[in-house]
Amino acid sequence: MAEAASAPVDPNAELFEWPKKDNHRFLHVVYRVGDLDRTIKFYTEVFGMKLLRKRDVPEEKYSNAFRGFGPEEINFVVESTFSMMFFLFSC
Repeated sequence: MAEAASAPVDPNAELFEWPKKDNHRFLHVVYRVGDLDRTIKFYTEVFGMKLLRKRDVPEEKYSNAFRGFGPEEINFVVESTFSMMFFLFSC
């Protein structure tokens, strides 16, 4: 009797299955910018993102804005930070 040929076993099969089961995601990315209002305008007008929130922290001399296509709980968010201290020392 001839032995039945077995299909080759892919040693990487499990490696390609874990992303299908994994629910991790990128939460957000942060960029330092020189003009926060101009950056907000660009992302909202060019990419159609919504301004989710903006805050000024004068005691620490920075402001930041968060933009995305929907709520932060389920969507990727772009954060832009303007730091007066960083801006002064980078010029």
